[in-house]
Amino acid sequence: MSKILTPLLFGALLALAGQPLSASAQCRDPWIAKAYQQVARRNPVGQGEICECNIKLYNNGSWGNYNELVGYVQQFLNSGTRVGYAPLSNGNFAMAILSGNQVSAVSVLNAGGNVVAAGGGNVVAAGGGNVVAAGGGNLVAAGGGNITGLSNSTPGFAFGMSRGLLAAGEQRKPTSGNGAIVIK
Repeated sequence: MSKILTPLLFGALLALAGQPLSASAQCRDPWIAKAYQQVARRNPVGQGEICECNIKLYNNGSWGNYNELVGYVQQFLNSGTRVGYAPLSNGNFAMAILSGNQVSAVSVLNAGGNVVAAGGGNVVAAGGGNVVAAGGGNLVAAGGGNITGLSNSTPGFAFGMSRGLLAAGEQRKPTSGNGAIVIK
């Protein structure tokens, strides 16, 4: 049985990937929110350590001062990597890496922004509040875009370095500085 994230969940992911959040959803590191206001004139997508609020997207979580972070935020925005997220019923979050309208990878992150499960199959929950359903893989999202390619075999990702050895089948999407998203 093919399992996919429900259109509602990924509709939320795409809507969040393209729309700024309200001021009530803030990053744990206030400099990230401030840098987004300066560079992109919007709030980052996410909250706490989730999505664009995850420090690992900016030189793998390392910068010396605010101006350096601003540069890493600009690099990430220029990288073309799009991210989205949706809360799960267990307090974790599903975070997706998007390449155009194609889901490249999805992983489950805890509230601290750490990957706890990588891959589309790990977003499957048993019982009430499931975030998966059987059926087609198309989704119409805000703005009329379709997201395709998400199934229980969708690869997961981890945060890593921009250089280093990759295992067979892995690929690296640069984020900023020495950081990258490693798709497994």
